[in-house]
Amino acid sequence: MQNACEERVWAEQEFGQAELGDPRRVARLVQMSAQAACHPAGLVTAVFEVQAEREAAYRVLENEAISAEAVGAAAHRACANRAQEYGYVFVPTDGTSLHLTDAAEQKGFGSIGSRERGARGLKVITAQAVSPAGVPLGLLAQQYWARGNRSPKREGQNDGRHTKDKETQRWLDVMQQAWEQMAEKAPETLPWFQLDREGDAWPVYLFASDLGTLFTIRAAQDRRVFSPMTGEQSHLWDAVARGTIQGGYQMHVPPQKGRAERDAVMIVRAAPVVLDLLDKRTRRRNRMPLYAVLTHEVGTTPTGETPIEWMLLTNYPVETLNDALLVIRGYAQRWRIEQFHKLWKSEGCHVEDTQLRGVEPVCKWALVLASVAVRIERMIYLSRNEPDLSATVEFTQAEIDAVILVRRPKGVHPGESPSVGQVIRWIADLGGYTGKSSGGPPGSKVLARGMLRFQPVAEVLARGGLVANG
Repeated sequence: MQNACEERVWAEQEFGQAELGDPRRVARLVQMSAQAACHPAGLVTAVFEVQAEREAAYRVLENEAISAEAVGAAAHRACANRAQEYGYVFVPTDGTSLHLTDAAEQKGFGSIGSRERGARGLKVITAQAVSPAGVPLGLLAQQYWARGNRSPKREGQNDGRHTKDKETQRWLDVMQQAWEQMAEKAPETLPWFQLDREGDAWPVYLFASDLGTLFTIRAAQDRRVFSPMTGEQSHLWDAVARGTIQGGYQMHVPPQKGRAERDAVMIVRAAPVVLDLLDKRTRRRNRMPLYAVLTHEVGTTPTGETPIEWMLLTNYPVETLNDALLVIRGYAQRWRIEQFHKLWKSEGCHVEDTQLRGVEPVCKWALVLASVAVRIERMIYLSRNEPDLSATVEFTQAEIDAVILVRRPKGVHPGESPSVGQVIRWIADLGGYTGKSSGGPPGSKVLARGMLRFQPVAEVLARGGLVANG
């Protein structure tokens, strides 16, 4: 492995332990994953330009003896292995939809989006692992499914169905899957699940509590709560408003749709609460002690905007401002999975462009591209947050030398060990990055284009077919 290019090394780590029943199948999966990392694209034909490689990829994707579950399990185990060195990892968990071509409705996809649009595709929930410092480590779990034909809209919230018959069960399944991977491969590392308001449902609270792991969920409902001190009943926002002001902090808000760029002044309140959780099917009530952390923007909201506010419910003990800030920081890692969705679907891998027929082939290809998207996400993170690390944390020397040979940075020669920030900037330059005029730091699009420029040279260097003497 010492002479292989970085993509091959990465693919071996990610999928080399897949349990596919035949080592030749594993070798093909590793090879196609390495190629997808070099040339990320949603169309198989765009990734594999050589006919033999294309046919080998189709043999993996269309082979019924190779399950999407086995492909995903390999990547999920690799992610858990990377988490072993930490006491805990944040696990942002969220869902999305894959819009897929299925005009004749013969591929097994289901309804997504509004009834009126009639779009087809798959629903996905993903659990991603992020280190305490914010480094994307990989995907711990993914659940794919095709919705059946939609029933008529139901009036009211209680339709009498059991949780296992609702899509809420998918959230529980992906949390269970992620927890099992961590228990098997990183038993000393605690997963700390981070869920948005869609996770504010009584089955999720009860299930996460039963797992015996940490969780933080952003509240969507002003739930009925009890004070653990007095037993008095109130509602969540009122209870926390009466809680202690722990302190404050400043948060930089980047410019985005509906938000002006600014340094927001945030006030933090926290209070212990006991949730009164009602199972609307059985009418059974469950009381759960948690901590509520409210962070609220004060005095810096531009005219016409709504102040930034998060109400977070967690089982992490919050006694001090630092405790509250850790809870807030953990929830803030949710933007990692939003960035992952963007890289996976539109800015890096274009998974929705696939023309594969059938749910299983699409899921296998989507799982490979999901791992590639996280790798690109990690490169972006390192370039922006830890640029002074040695480039060898993410690239082999053959790949570093290839970038130097193609980019020709002044005063730098093959064989040297620049920083990861320098190498990623050079890759971005090869992809057309023009500095500040590009609108910000290097992103996924220019990195993907830049990788296409130097990878052929890296592969030659890795095989010993070229002397890297500049």
